Amino acid sequence: MFTTDQKSNRYNPFLRPDKIGVAIGFSDPIFRRQSKEKHGVEIEEDMQTAAIEWTQTVFSNNSHGWEDLAFLRKHWPGPIILKGILTVDDAKKCVAMGMQGIVVSNHGGREVDGAVSSLAVLPDIVDAVGDKIDVLFDSGIRCGAAIAKAMALGAKMCLVGRPYIYGLVLGGENGASHVIKALLAEFQLTLHLAGITSCNSRDLNRSRMVMQSYL
Repeated sequence: MFTTDQKSNRYNPFLRPDKIGVAIGFSDPIFRRQSKEKHGVEIEEDMQTAAIEWTQTVFSNNSHGWEDLAFLRKHWPGPIILKGILTVDDAKKCVAMGMQGIVVSNHGGREVDGAVSSLAVLPDIVDAVGDKIDVLFDSGIRCGAAIAKAMALGAKMCLVGRPYIYGLVLGGENGASHVIKALLAEFQLTLHLAGITSCNSRDLNRSRMVMQSYL
């Protein structure tokens, strides 16, 4: 049974005091020290307060902008791949700011009714910056055919956001591995049935796609 407070926040596991979603924070020595200094007790003595504190630490509600990329570049020598790009202008800005890759994705777009689909904007973004930066794709990959479509439209690779998690929950490491293998098998089968000999852009490209509207 949920308490009244848990009922109002049951969509957010990070607010649960029973360590669901907060195990990383509760085991982190720095967070534990800061929490004790602030509240005067160990985490285990007031787990509800600690859960709220960790949630506010992870989701600080700070806005981020393009200026933050300069900070990242200064403190991170490795490649930076920026996720959530949906316009040509933003893709060009990523190139100008020295990003190594972008992920065309409307992740979070579910919060905006009628947001553009990632697949719809992918071709224009690839045409604009595909020769200057690695273009990856995310959003709605649930089968091998979806991977084939995205790559045919110019994506260099696809991110699998949720299916592997389903496998992980149901079967642990073997479950996650099975999902990845199934996606790969579906992808290969899609290419074979379409008479496409490889995933190289010479064989898998827009000439294999037919755009249809059902409106």
